Amino acid sequence: MTTSVRRISVVAPDRAALAALRRQPPRVTVGEALSSGPYMLLLPLQPGWDLLAWETVSPELLLQSDLPHGTPVYPPSYSLPPAPAPAPAAAPPDLTKPDDGPPRERTPPEEPVYRHPQPGELHEDQATVLAYGRDIAQVSSLLRAGLSVLVVAEKPVVPHLWREMATRAGLRAEVLEEPPENEDGEPEDQPPPGDPLIPVQQNPRQRLLGRLRELVRGLNDDTVLVVQHLDLLAGGSDGQLSPEAREVTELLHGAPERVMLAFAAPSLSVPEVLGERFSTRVTITGVPRTVWFRDDREEQPLGRALVTVGEAARFERYDPVEFYKHVAGMNPVLLRQALRYAMSVHKDHPAPVARDLYSTIRAFKAQMSSNFEVPDVGFDDIAGYDEVKAHIQRAIDIVMGHHRLPPQYDHLRTKLIPRGFIFHGPPGTGKTLFAKAIANRMNATILVVSGPEVMGTYVGESERNVREIFSEARRNAPSVVVFDEFDSIASRRSEHSDGGTRAGNAVVAQILTEMDGFRPEVPTLVIGTTNRLNLIDEALLRPSRFESIGIDVPNDEARLKMINLHAAKFGIDVGGGVDELIAAALRGRNGDDIHSVFRDAFVAAHFQDPPVPPTPEQLGQIVGQLNRKRREQRRSGRR
Repeated sequence: MTTSVRRISVVAPDRAALAALRRQPPRVTVGEALSSGPYMLLLPLQPGWDLLAWETVSPELLLQSDLPHGTPVYPPSYSLPPAPAPAPAAAPPDLTKPDDGPPRERTPPEEPVYRHPQPGELHEDQATVLAYGRDIAQVSSLLRAGLSVLVVAEKPVVPHLWREMATRAGLRAEVLEEPPENEDGEPEDQPPPGDPLIPVQQNPRQRLLGRLRELVRGLNDDTVLVVQHLDLLAGGSDGQLSPEAREVTELLHGAPERVMLAFAAPSLSVPEVLGERFSTRVTITGVPRTVWFRDDREEQPLGRALVTVGEAARFERYDPVEFYKHVAGMNPVLLRQALRYAMSVHKDHPAPVARDLYSTIRAFKAQMSSNFEVPDVGFDDIAGYDEVKAHIQRAIDIVMGHHRLPPQYDHLRTKLIPRGFIFHGPPGTGKTLFAKAIANRMNATILVVSGPEVMGTYVGESERNVREIFSEARRNAPSVVVFDEFDSIASRRSEHSDGGTRAGNAVVAQILTEMDGFRPEVPTLVIGTTNRLNLIDEALLRPSRFESIGIDVPNDEARLKMINLHAAKFGIDVGGGVDELIAAALRGRNGDDIHSVFRDAFVAAHFQDPPVPPTPEQLGQIVGQLNRKRREQRRSGRR
């Protein structure tokens, strides 16, 4: 009989931590051993392995300094407390006995009993510390071990993060920030006029660099240098380092023994040569499904730990577990602001329900973004294409968890469908309309981006545009990003070395990187629309990334449905077989053409002087004009 060996690769920050791990008693659990110090893993811990005895695993112990730069490492994960045993199933009713009257009211299932009470009030700093408890513990343990950390996080949470991280690490924080201003709006430490050693005028970045020089010189063993906006101070690419970025790089690399904690936004890049100064890079985005209380390791649903008693009670049928999928991409600060907004919107509403809360949060996210919007198009607004709609709706139901899976297969949910769709077909067939209907079905916000607008003029600008789009999509999750004219930014990569080709290759690579980094719990769907599927890069057409769906001109049945749909929308009578005559005359036309017939008839009836009623003859004239126009366009296109 053979027994499979359980192997884990543990990364220790130094030899002392490595020796401490070797001295662990054999009876302790894996979770207890890993939580005894700032240890990381080369691969995520298998579910339930933290409960195994340390002696039952075969650990490979590694030093952080021995790993190649950029090697990804993972914090240990811990199992949830064991769920209570299910109650015994009730005996089936005996149908042979007489009815004893109306059935008794069913007792609702008991809610889990938590040790930590639901908050009565919650401030943004408290919400941040609660939501990111595990990440804060990981970073503070690294700082305590003398390792510098670069944290990728959104700007609103940075002030709350660095304070807690430095406090837990037991280090005094020296924070890089502009010196306070006097009554004249000048920095208090501005040198007197005429000082020959200091320029008379200094911009804010120059003042920050001067302050950084002072802080680096004053660092010692019990301090940590905190740089809240490293991306703004020294952002850019390695090939285009600004003078300020070069100076920041020299200053930080010039003090290799000092502990530093820096922050950068997900959508902004830090030059690689500067990033190499930090031992570890930790990314903190969105919010976790469960919140971890570090005093006793209790876990609670996010919808209970970060939602106050009053907020939960305000909305009928509120479910703290269901709440998560509507806010997964938001940071804790934005989440608390959204809840305050929802409470204000519904303060005079007699009986708001949970669905009202989710709709308000979606509207809040759209208002906070200059680009995302709440779609008002549903699948009922699209006539015909029944097979396409059924296929898409099945995929959405899988993503959004509308179909239950056996618990042992639930982790496969996100692998059952691709991460996006490519809608291809002739112009005017409703490809963007389908994307908006998908967003509506997902209760998501939507961003429609024109492909050519993504391409920038300068080196690295296009990739930065892609990063910003996906970063905003994650914040607004659940969200749908639509790239119109997708072939203009995702065309096949080439080995030629001209500048335009290199830029196109870099954009495709950035899109692949962003899609491969999707968090399964943050629903973000990418849709590309194109008239030329043959130009799309093959790597994007892999089954795990994009699924291509053809949307052609409508067939006879779909065309008839479209005619009746638009006629009803504009209040035009097409009875008595008129709809069939129009459908026959518009054979080969797309949905946009059909819509234009009834739009023009409505305008003539209500805005033309004198008005022209939408009689069958008038509709026939409009159809004839449309067909002549399309024939002329085809002839001119052949010349």
